[in-house]
Amino acid sequence: MKKFFVQRYSAQHKRDWDGFVSKAEVHSILFYRDFLEYHRDRFEDYSLLIFQEDKLVAIFPANICSNGEIHTHQGLSYGGFIFEKHTYFKTRISIYELVLKYFLINNVSDVYIRSVPMCYANDNSHALILDWIGAVNIRNDIYSYIPKDAYVGSNKDRKKYIKKALKNDFKTMESNDFDFFWDSLLIPNLKQRHNTQPVHSLLEIKNLKNKFPDSIKLYGVFKNNLMRAGVVVFVHRDVVHTQYIAGDEQRSDGSLDFLIDSVIKKYNKTKIFSFGTSSESHGKLINNGLLYWKESFRAVNELQRFYCVKTKNHIHLNNRLQ
Repeated sequence: MKKFFVQRYSAQHKRDWDGFVSKAEVHSILFYRDFLEYHRDRFEDYSLLIFQEDKLVAIFPANICSNGEIHTHQGLSYGGFIFEKHTYFKTRISIYELVLKYFLINNVSDVYIRSVPMCYANDNSHALILDWIGAVNIRNDIYSYIPKDAYVGSNKDRKKYIKKALKNDFKTMESNDFDFFWDSLLIPNLKQRHNTQPVHSLLEIKNLKNKFPDSIKLYGVFKNNLMRAGVVVFVHRDVVHTQYIAGDEQRSDGSLDFLIDSVIKKYNKTKIFSFGTSSESHGKLINNGLLYWKESFRAVNELQRFYCVKTKNHIHLNNRLQ
């Protein structure tokens, strides 16, 4: 069998890294280097490339903390081992074992993995490998999505508001007015409803939009040329994800519901429609109002799992295959 080896990422690998991401088993714009590095001032990168001879067969987006812990990048919503399509289970085990050994040799004792939600993934065999190496499940978040080509309309509560919206002169369209959406809708909405703020600053999202013009989009619902509600979506190969959703305080006319219904219909025939998590307080609480709103569009739920792995446990992968 051809030998594997690990290489820590550096700028000279950018083309190979991004080329791999474009064809990987799990596709997400979050894994491209231009996305990973927009917050390089906050995280020390410790990403890895795994080669089999001269062929890149897996990547591991990660950062290292001041205490020596490795995280599957804390600047991303999910991560872990990203394999090429149709990777054999035997190869996956070998790569897990190799990378854990690599970290152990480099004085890393703990690796924290924020798993990729299953709506993005085609292979769930990592769950067995994590079980074999004694990974500790330290957190579970609820994650909502609509399966591809499954949207048949919202429930009666949402339909009531969508019918109201149809009586108004609303227009739904793509917009580049991130300034208005951020300052007039998103920031006030997040502050009032959740006492939080956007993960991305306005400057950061505009820079990312410039780098990923076909994959980061803002849709708004307008009346008399005024944006009443908006949604920023990240468009991946198989999934479209609602990164930010916000409307003004006049929600009783159904503007926000009308917008989301329209965007779901635009994408769901060909892609999974992801609403993301409704968990709060590090997974200890669920925002029930937010979750019900997603479920009212017929979203289903799964768990996004977070793990801690001891690098010394690589020995538990020895001789697992007969």
